[in-house]
Amino acid sequence: MNDHAGQDCRIVFLHHLFSLSYLGCFKVYRPLFAGLFLLVVTVSMGCGSQGAYDTSPVHGTVTFEGEPVIEGTIDFLPIPGPGSEEMGKPGAASIAEDGTYTASTYGDSDGIVPGRKRVQYSAPLPEDTRENANKKPSPYVGFEIEPAEIDVKDGDNQIDFVLTKPKKTR
Repeated sequence: MNDHAGQDCRIVFLHHLFSLSYLGCFKVYRPLFAGLFLLVVTVSMGCGSQGAYDTSPVHGTVTFEGEPVIEGTIDFLPIPGPGSEEMGKPGAASIAEDGTYTASTYGDSDGIVPGRKRVQYSAPLPEDTRENANKKPSPYVGFEIEPAEIDVKDGDNQIDFVLTKPKKTR
């Protein structure tokens, strides 16, 4: 048996598939299909890390009782302006071991979309694994962040946050 026969069939099949000859009556539209394909490729290449909204750098520190908070995540949630349904885009930042953060919206440290934001802090939770069974949760679980709302302006934004213990509820 000839081992090349299978390869020849695959080559012929691929040739017919990509030449559109199996479409018969659509041969006239081949330039249209090629142009449409190039348009789709060109548009999709324009989709990168740059998003629909401009961003401004947002960075600072997070402390608790004067000491740096060494872990956690900050979420920046858009608040629509009066009479506006425009929400913008949320952003986030991971807190480094020295208590600093740099916020991102579309990519690594690219900033936050300007506007009013509600700020939330999330302490890391240990993964539910056998190795972490004895690991204590973060001491910051349930803590609140102040200020709870900020206004991100065009240009550089240095914003420092303070964690506070959760308020007792009855």
